[in-house]
Amino acid sequence: MLLLAGRRCRPWGVVSSRNTIVAAVTVDTTTAANTKNTSNVCRCRRRIDLTPTTIDVILPRSHRAFSTISFDAAAAAYFSNSPSTLSSTVDNKNHPSAAATTTTTGLNGNVAPSSDYHEYSRHQAEEQIKQWIETNPLIAPYKAEESLANLWVAQQRIFDEWEANKKLHLQTNASSSLHPLQPLQPLPILITSDTVNLVIKAWRHSNKGEIAAERAERLLDWMDNLHDDDDATSMLLPRPNYQTYASCISIWADAAVVESSKGNAAATATTTTTTANNTKSIPHATKLGFDCAKRAEDLLMRMQAKHEELERLSVSDRDLPYNSELQPDTNTFNSVLRAWSYIRGGTKASAIRAMRILDLMQELHHFQSSDAPSWQGIGLSKVQPNLFTYKCVIHAWGHASHTLEGPDRAEEILRHMLSISKAGNNLNKEVLPDEDCFHLVMKAHAELVRRRGKGDIANADRARQVTDLLNWMELLALRRTKPKIEPTTESYRIALSAWAWSHHIDAPKQAEEILFRMIRACELNRNNVNDIQKGLGSKDDTVTPEVRDFNTVINCCSFARGVGLPKDDLNDDIKLNHQLALKETYNIAKGVLDALLSFPYAQPDSGTFAGMIRACVNLLPDTDERDECVIDLFRLAYQSPNVTEKSSVIPERLQAPPGGGCVDANVLRQLRHALPNSEDYIRVREEFEEYRRKNSSK
Repeated sequence: MLLLAGRRCRPWGVVSSRNTIVAAVTVDTTTAANTKNTSNVCRCRRRIDLTPTTIDVILPRSHRAFSTISFDAAAAAYFSNSPSTLSSTVDNKNHPSAAATTTTTGLNGNVAPSSDYHEYSRHQAEEQIKQWIETNPLIAPYKAEESLANLWVAQQRIFDEWEANKKLHLQTNASSSLHPLQPLQPLPILITSDTVNLVIKAWRHSNKGEIAAERAERLLDWMDNLHDDDDATSMLLPRPNYQTYASCISIWADAAVVESSKGNAAATATTTTTTANNTKSIPHATKLGFDCAKRAEDLLMRMQAKHEELERLSVSDRDLPYNSELQPDTNTFNSVLRAWSYIRGGTKASAIRAMRILDLMQELHHFQSSDAPSWQGIGLSKVQPNLFTYKCVIHAWGHASHTLEGPDRAEEILRHMLSISKAGNNLNKEVLPDEDCFHLVMKAHAELVRRRGKGDIANADRARQVTDLLNWMELLALRRTKPKIEPTTESYRIALSAWAWSHHIDAPKQAEEILFRMIRACELNRNNVNDIQKGLGSKDDTVTPEVRDFNTVINCCSFARGVGLPKDDLNDDIKLNHQLALKETYNIAKGVLDALLSFPYAQPDSGTFAGMIRACVNLLPDTDERDECVIDLFRLAYQSPNVTEKSSVIPERLQAPPGGGCVDANVLRQLRHALPNSEDYIRVREEFEEYRRKNSSK
């Protein structure tokens, strides 16, 4: 198992002298005993006799089981300095490197490497790598690295032969001037930056997380180290370009998301952060995601520093033209933002890092466009925050756990985006927030309400902020803007959930109001034919309430018992007022049920009637009138058709039986709790069973 470490670069963990070239040989622990007989070493363009003492065996770390390039016997022979093995590898005509090392003889006997096949061999290798990526992305990077190693070995042989031909050419020219010599053929180059970028692309599609990112960055470092020697051949070797840096940054960003999603958050917590009230633990998987995101950011800063260095050199040396290819653009910055924003279990620290990247983008944008005339010069800047940029930062603050200021910071960024879009410059189309931006902020507020639970007086304020954002979206929907911003079904649903989780005394009324606004939006059908033709909407944006939205309001009412009731001794007036408030809450639930029964786009299910029976028990006084109300709801439940499909996950005994309408185990459980009198419960169950037997046979 050999690791191609470069021509003169020092591989990780290997110390070499100035005149010694060392190849790193990584072996597994199971094969460490066989490494003493290893004689295959990395052969560079100069033929240097290497002894076995120059081979350093490096065992990989236990937590980084990086795979290495696996060479077959023919390819490994190129790494040996033995003449017999070198001659035997030429017979491998099936590999592109064999065709690339074919030599030709000149008129005067000088031998030069042939360039007839090197373009074909490189193209063949690249096409093979593309095919591996499409057919089997899991093993594609290993095969791609093996193919790259074979091309590199063939390239080293071409360098040696070209140098030998150059010496022969000079000696013949010095000894004889009778016959003019033909000029040396151009030096064939088998490996380009595009070839190495294809290997990096194979690692990107492998979805191997940190392993893929480490191997991709190692290839970037290998290309960078190829140009340590200022000689003629090193100028022809591949250099890392924009695509190389962008791909490696993107791989580290993907690794941050992949690594943070692994493991059990509760079982692998190793790092703790202390807040004002308590101590919160950060999962080990989240910490790994932080490390990967930090590597992506470091690589971005390295790319920016390389660009600034080339810019300074072009200013000092006029013969060296300035090339802005390595300049980071918006996509590379967005990749780093994606790493910090979409880490699972992100904290305030990750949100702050994302905010710093946004500030850096704005600073670079103003700096790059400062010399441009008037406002039209904004288009000349390569770094320009767009909608995805701000959306990543909003996502980072919205999902920042262990902090209470995350939703507020996310809403500040949203308002900043709207203020920029009103400024009237070229950024108005790039940063105009869409429905997803509003939903991210609304979900952040609603999730904070859910985590706080009952008894928090700030829950109502958070729920009102969600409602204010919904009102804001409805006002923006009245504008004739492109693209059009208007509330969707998810917008109303988030507001309903926020009020249901708040457990506030005003939650049932607010939830009812939002539900009926949702029904009116469905009836108005904003997306008419004219708006769709003008690009102001689409048919998929129609607001359509579902049965779960009605059930949310009913459950919000059914759990309102005891909300707002003082804990001290209650007098008769307080008890009477509270009883009237509960009666009003039940009327809200009853009105929602009536609206559902008359709504043409949804029908009640078992959850609807289970919630209504629970509302009767919790909100109405324990009288015969309440029992009759429960019995009427139960009869309506088994007489209503069941439109819910049978689930393969829920056990069959818990689902509605054939002919039983919307009555399942949950409805029967609520019925038994609502009718403590055995005679009434048995009588109602007998009616239900008789009705079910009649309808199950139909």
